[in-house]
Amino acid sequence: MKLKSLVLATSLLFGLQSYAKTCDLSKGLNKKQIRALKSAKRIDRVGPNRALLGKDVYTVDVLSTPGDEDFIVLLGEAHIKGPRSAIIGKKVVKRFKYRMLEGVPAEEVKYLYENFPEMKASLGWGRVLARVLTFNFFGSTISASDRRGLSYKSETNPQTILEKLAKQDDSKKAKKGVNLPLEIGRFITPSTDDSYILDARNVRMVENINEYMTSELIDSTPLVIIGAAHNKGMMELLEDSNFERCSNF
Repeated sequence: MKLKSLVLATSLLFGLQSYAKTCDLSKGLNKKQIRALKSAKRIDRVGPNRALLGKDVYTVDVLSTPGDEDFIVLLGEAHIKGPRSAIIGKKVVKRFKYRMLEGVPAEEVKYLYENFPEMKASLGWGRVLARVLTFNFFGSTISASDRRGLSYKSETNPQTILEKLAKQDDSKKAKKGVNLPLEIGRFITPSTDDSYILDARNVRMVENINEYMTSELIDSTPLVIIGAAHNKGMMELLEDSNFERCSNF
Protein backbone atom coordinates (compact mmCIF):
# COMPACT_ATOMS: atom_id res chain seq x y z
CA MET A 1 0.00 0.00 0.00
CA LYS A 2 2.81 2.38 0.90
CA LEU A 3 4.61 1.51 -2.34
CA LYS A 4 1.48 2.30 -4.39
CA SER A 5 1.10 5.64 -2.62
CA LEU A 6 4.75 6.45 -3.30
CA VAL A 7 4.39 5.56 -6.99
CA LEU A 8 1.22 7.69 -7.27
CA ALA A 9 2.84 10.65 -5.54
CA THR A 10 5.92 10.38 -7.77
CA SER A 11 3.86 10.20 -10.95
CA LEU A 12 1.82 13.22 -9.89
CA LEU A 13 4.98 15.15 -9.13
CA PHE A 14 6.52 14.39 -12.52
CA GLY A 15 3.17 15.10 -14.18
CA LEU A 16 3.08 18.56 -12.63
CA GLN A 17 6.68 19.19 -13.60
CA SER A 18 6.04 18.23 -17.21
CA TYR A 19 3.33 20.88 -17.48
CA ALA A 20 5.32 23.56 -15.65
CA LYS A 21 6.23 26.51 -17.82
CA THR A 22 9.87 27.50 -17.89
CA CYS A 23 10.07 31.06 -19.19
CA ASP A 24 12.89 32.93 -20.82
CA LEU A 25 12.72 35.74 -18.27
CA SER A 26 15.19 37.84 -20.21
CA LYS A 27 12.51 38.40 -22.87
CA GLY A 28 10.30 40.31 -20.44
CA LEU A 29 12.42 41.44 -17.51
CA ASN A 30 15.80 43.12 -17.20
CA LYS A 31 18.37 42.23 -14.56
CA LYS A 32 17.49 45.14 -12.29
CA GLN A 33 13.80 44.19 -12.32
CA ILE A 34 14.56 40.54 -11.55
CA ARG A 35 16.88 41.53 -8.72
CA ALA A 36 14.31 43.90 -7.18
CA LEU A 37 11.50 41.34 -7.44
CA LYS A 38 13.63 38.63 -5.85
CA SER A 39 14.47 40.99 -2.98
CA ALA A 40 10.75 41.51 -2.36
CA LYS A 41 10.01 37.81 -2.62
CA ARG A 42 12.72 36.91 -0.09
CA ILE A 43 11.32 39.06 2.72
CA ASP A 44 10.02 36.82 5.50
CA ARG A 45 8.56 37.92 8.80
CA VAL A 46 10.02 36.46 11.97
CA GLY A 47 8.92 36.01 15.57
CA PRO A 48 5.48 37.23 16.71
CA ASN A 49 4.90 39.14 13.46
CA ARG A 50 5.15 35.88 11.53
CA ALA A 51 2.51 34.25 13.74
CA LEU A 52 0.18 37.26 13.67
CA LEU A 53 0.58 38.52 10.11
CA GLY A 54 1.86 35.55 8.11
CA LYS A 55 5.23 34.63 6.64
CA ASP A 56 5.27 36.66 3.42
CA VAL A 57 5.18 40.41 2.93
CA TYR A 58 5.16 40.22 -0.87
CA THR A 59 3.83 37.51 -3.17
CA VAL A 60 5.50 37.71 -6.58
CA ASP A 61 4.14 35.84 -9.61
CA VAL A 62 5.52 36.20 -13.13
CA LEU A 63 3.33 35.10 -16.04
CA SER A 64 3.90 35.01 -19.79
CA THR A 65 2.11 34.06 -22.99
CA PRO A 66 3.27 31.19 -25.25
CA GLY A 67 6.65 31.97 -26.73
CA ASP A 68 7.19 34.51 -23.94
CA GLU A 69 5.86 37.27 -26.19
CA ASP A 70 4.17 39.16 -23.36
CA PHE A 71 4.87 39.17 -19.62
CA ILE A 72 2.94 40.34 -16.57
CA VAL A 73 4.24 40.57 -13.00
CA LEU A 74 1.76 40.31 -10.13
CA LEU A 75 3.13 41.96 -6.99
CA GLY A 76 0.79 41.02 -4.15
CA GLU A 77 1.48 43.00 -1.00
CA ALA A 78 0.47 42.49 2.61
CA HIS A 79 -1.43 45.51 3.89
CA ILE A 80 0.76 45.73 6.99
CA LYS A 81 4.48 46.13 6.33
CA GLY A 82 7.54 47.37 8.14
CA PRO A 83 9.79 50.23 6.99
CA ARG A 84 12.33 47.97 5.25
CA SER A 85 9.59 46.14 3.35
CA ALA A 86 8.06 49.44 2.25
CA ILE A 87 11.43 50.67 0.96
CA ILE A 88 11.98 47.50 -1.07
CA GLY A 89 8.46 47.80 -2.48
CA LYS A 90 9.20 51.33 -3.66
CA LYS A 91 12.43 50.12 -5.30
CA VAL A 92 10.44 47.52 -7.24
CA VAL A 93 7.99 50.20 -8.40
CA LYS A 94 10.81 52.36 -9.77
CA ARG A 95 12.02 49.53 -11.98
CA PHE A 96 8.83 49.37 -14.05
CA LYS A 97 7.59 51.88 -16.59
CA TYR A 98 3.99 50.64 -16.42
CA ARG A 99 2.21 49.96 -13.13
CA MET A 100 -1.39 48.71 -12.95
CA LEU A 101 -2.97 49.48 -9.61
CA GLU A 102 -5.75 47.97 -7.54
CA GLY A 103 -8.11 50.48 -5.95
CA VAL A 104 -11.79 50.23 -5.03
CA PRO A 105 -13.72 52.98 -6.90
CA ALA A 106 -14.88 55.93 -4.78
CA GLU A 107 -18.57 55.23 -5.41
CA GLU A 108 -18.15 51.65 -4.19
CA VAL A 109 -16.26 52.79 -1.09
CA LYS A 110 -19.13 55.20 -0.39
CA TYR A 111 -21.62 52.35 -0.78
CA LEU A 112 -19.62 50.25 1.69
CA TYR A 113 -19.52 53.08 4.23
CA GLU A 114 -23.28 53.64 3.97
CA ASN A 115 -24.35 50.00 3.99
CA PHE A 116 -21.65 48.21 6.00
CA PRO A 117 -20.55 50.40 8.93
CA GLU A 118 -18.24 47.63 10.17
CA MET A 119 -16.07 48.17 7.08
CA LYS A 120 -15.17 51.73 8.10
CA ALA A 121 -12.42 50.50 10.40
CA SER A 122 -10.65 48.43 7.75
CA LEU A 123 -10.99 51.13 5.10
CA GLY A 124 -10.39 54.15 7.31
CA TRP A 125 -8.86 54.73 10.73
CA GLY A 126 -7.97 51.07 11.22
CA ARG A 127 -5.66 51.09 8.21
CA VAL A 128 -4.07 54.37 9.31
CA LEU A 129 -3.46 52.95 12.79
CA ALA A 130 -1.85 49.82 11.31
CA ARG A 131 0.52 51.99 9.29
CA VAL A 132 1.54 53.95 12.39
CA LEU A 133 2.09 50.82 14.48
CA THR A 134 4.34 49.34 11.79
CA PHE A 135 6.17 52.63 11.15
CA ASN A 136 4.87 52.62 7.57
CA PHE A 137 3.87 56.29 7.47
CA PHE A 138 3.92 56.65 3.72
CA GLY A 139 1.15 54.26 2.76
CA SER A 140 1.10 51.16 0.62
CA THR A 141 3.18 50.25 -2.40
CA ILE A 142 0.07 51.08 -4.42
CA SER A 143 -0.23 54.62 -3.03
CA ALA A 144 3.53 55.16 -3.35
CA SER A 145 3.49 54.26 -7.03
CA ASP A 146 0.42 56.44 -7.55
CA ARG A 147 2.34 59.45 -6.25
CA ARG A 148 5.43 58.76 -8.34
CA GLY A 149 3.99 58.36 -11.83
CA LEU A 150 1.63 59.72 -14.43
CA SER A 151 -1.82 58.87 -13.11
CA TYR A 152 -5.05 58.33 -15.02
CA LYS A 153 -7.26 57.20 -12.15
CA SER A 154 -9.85 59.93 -12.79
CA GLU A 155 -10.80 58.28 -16.08
CA THR A 156 -13.71 55.85 -16.32
CA ASN A 157 -12.60 53.33 -18.94
CA PRO A 158 -9.37 51.89 -20.38
CA GLN A 159 -9.95 53.20 -23.90
CA THR A 160 -10.04 56.84 -22.76
CA ILE A 161 -6.84 56.26 -20.80
CA LEU A 162 -5.11 54.68 -23.79
CA GLU A 163 -6.13 57.62 -25.98
CA LYS A 164 -4.57 60.04 -23.49
CA LEU A 165 -1.54 57.83 -23.10
CA ALA A 166 -0.95 57.92 -26.85
CA LYS A 167 -0.69 61.71 -26.68
CA GLN A 168 1.65 61.74 -23.69
CA ASP A 169 5.31 62.61 -24.20
CA ASP A 170 7.38 59.40 -24.33
CA SER A 171 10.29 60.85 -22.36
CA LYS A 172 7.97 61.82 -19.53
CA LYS A 173 6.44 58.33 -19.50
CA ALA A 174 9.87 56.74 -19.32
CA LYS A 175 11.09 59.10 -16.60
CA LYS A 176 8.09 59.07 -14.25
CA GLY A 177 6.37 55.82 -15.11
CA VAL A 178 2.70 55.33 -15.88
CA ASN A 179 0.02 54.28 -13.38
CA LEU A 180 -3.01 52.58 -14.90
CA PRO A 181 -6.09 51.99 -12.70
CA LEU A 182 -7.47 48.46 -12.71
CA GLU A 183 -10.84 49.05 -11.05
CA ILE A 184 -12.57 51.25 -13.58
CA GLY A 185 -15.53 50.59 -15.81
CA ARG A 186 -18.58 48.76 -14.59
CA PHE A 187 -19.95 49.33 -11.08
CA ILE A 188 -20.04 46.23 -8.88
CA THR A 189 -22.50 46.34 -6.00
CA PRO A 190 -20.31 45.94 -2.90
CA SER A 191 -20.83 43.34 -0.20
CA THR A 192 -18.72 41.96 2.60
CA ASP A 193 -18.57 38.54 0.91
CA ASP A 194 -15.59 37.16 -0.98
CA SER A 195 -17.82 37.20 -4.06
CA TYR A 196 -17.24 40.97 -4.08
CA ILE A 197 -14.06 41.52 -2.07
CA LEU A 198 -12.10 39.03 -4.16
CA ASP A 199 -13.96 37.26 -6.95
CA ALA A 200 -15.92 40.00 -8.73
CA ARG A 201 -13.12 42.54 -8.37
CA ASN A 202 -10.59 39.99 -9.68
CA VAL A 203 -12.72 39.59 -12.80
CA ARG A 204 -12.94 43.37 -13.32
CA MET A 205 -9.21 43.85 -12.82
CA VAL A 206 -8.29 41.08 -15.26
CA GLU A 207 -10.76 42.44 -17.82
CA ASN A 208 -8.97 45.78 -17.65
CA ILE A 209 -5.52 44.16 -17.78
CA ASN A 210 -6.59 42.47 -21.02
CA GLU A 211 -7.82 45.82 -22.39
CA TYR A 212 -4.49 47.45 -21.64
CA MET A 213 -2.39 44.54 -22.89
CA THR A 214 -4.09 44.46 -26.30
CA SER A 215 -2.83 47.99 -26.91
CA GLU A 216 0.50 48.45 -28.64
CA LEU A 217 1.07 51.41 -26.29
CA ILE A 218 2.04 49.04 -23.48
CA ASP A 219 5.51 48.37 -24.80
CA SER A 220 7.11 46.75 -21.74
CA THR A 221 6.17 44.34 -18.97
CA PRO A 222 3.69 45.88 -16.52
CA LEU A 223 3.85 45.54 -12.75
CA VAL A 224 0.38 44.74 -11.38
CA ILE A 225 0.25 45.88 -7.74
CA ILE A 226 -2.54 44.27 -5.73
CA GLY A 227 -3.34 42.92 -2.29
CA ALA A 228 -1.73 39.49 -1.96
CA ALA A 229 -5.11 37.80 -1.52
CA HIS A 230 -5.87 38.60 -5.18
CA ASN A 231 -2.86 36.77 -6.68
CA LYS A 232 -4.31 33.27 -6.86
CA GLY A 233 -7.67 34.22 -8.35
CA MET A 234 -6.18 36.65 -10.85
CA MET A 235 -3.62 34.09 -12.01
CA GLU A 236 -6.42 31.62 -12.71
CA LEU A 237 -8.29 34.24 -14.73
CA LEU A 238 -5.16 35.28 -16.63
CA GLU A 239 -4.60 31.65 -17.60
CA ASP A 240 -7.89 31.88 -19.51
CA SER A 241 -6.32 34.82 -21.38
CA ASN A 242 -3.37 32.73 -22.57
CA PHE A 243 -0.99 33.63 -19.73
CA GLU A 244 0.77 30.97 -17.71
CA ARG A 245 2.80 31.22 -14.52
CA CYS A 246 6.55 31.01 -14.90
CA SER A 247 7.73 28.21 -12.63
CA ASN A 248 11.37 29.28 -12.78
CA PHE A 249 10.92 32.56 -10.93
